[in-house]
This record gives sequence, structure tokens and C-alpha cells, in this order.
Amino acid sequence: MGLVFQPGAKVEARAYAAVLRPLAEAGVLVVVPQQPVGIGFLAMGAFEAARTAHPEITRWVVGGHSRLWASYPASDLSSTLSAAVLSLSGSEDGLATPATIEASRADLPAGTTFTVVGGVSHASFGDYGPQPGDGTPTIGADDARAQISGASVAFLAALAR
Repeated sequence: MGLVFQPGAKVEARAYAAVLRPLAEAGVLVVVPQQPVGIGFLAMGAFEAARTAHPEITRWVVGGHSRLWASYPASDLSSTLSAAVLSLSGSEDGLATPATIEASRADLPAGTTFTVVGGVSHASFGDYGPQPGDGTPTIGADDARAQISGASVAFLAALAR
């Protein structure tokens, strides 16, 4: 299985190394594409480039920070998206707030896996320091990374079955 992971806006890819390493150790090929001017959604060809570069991978997942972790849909995808979806969020997130995540439930497919990591802020999903408007984490960075990685590995393992 492969994961194309888009970093959050203006966040260096290496900020996610510690939280993505357990996915790679679990056998997932993790591809973090170059971000034009630090904006992930400008890397529109990244998924296709990863598939082309790694034809041995037959199953792919697409996600990232503010796209899979700590995110919510901008529009209703409940009837148009047929993929498995993980919504992984933090209880202390000041940007993708728990209330916003909860309000978006109806916009995601019925089988979406919703996981809230207690004590985690938006910036807890990477290692890049505090972010304006974010909440304050109430658990340590190592514990946050372990829980985020663990939930991600469990979701990907369930897909591989």
C-alpha cells in the first residue's frame, strides 16, 4: 500500500517525519511530494506521479495534514465519494475545531471513521511549533505522535484486509 501525504500549508515535509515513520515501518510506502510555494493543493499531479514512479504499489491512499488529519470537507461529499475515509482530529485543535469536525459529519460518506485524539492541537500533527489561532496541546508531543500514527496505521491496516 502507498500513501501520498500532502503537508499542511507552508509546513516543511520533514515536520511529519516522526509521525509518518511508523506508517513506513508498518510497510506503507509514504510519498511526500514537493509543494509548489509550500501549498499542497498546487501539487495537483503528485498522486499520478507517485503511481507512475511506483507501479508495484496497487493500492493507494491520499491524505495529509489539513486534508486527512485535522480536516473537514469544504463541500458535501457524502453521496459523491466512494472511498474509505478517516477523519483524524485533535480535541484541542483551534483551526479544525471539534465543533467544525462534528458539523461536517453529514458531509462525509456514512462509513467514515472518526477518531479524536485527546489533548492534541492542530500543530500536534507535525513538528513545526505553535500556530496562530491554534489551541494548546495538553499531552506531550511523543504521546500525540504515537496516537496519531497508531490510528493511521490501524486505518490503513483495515484497508489492506
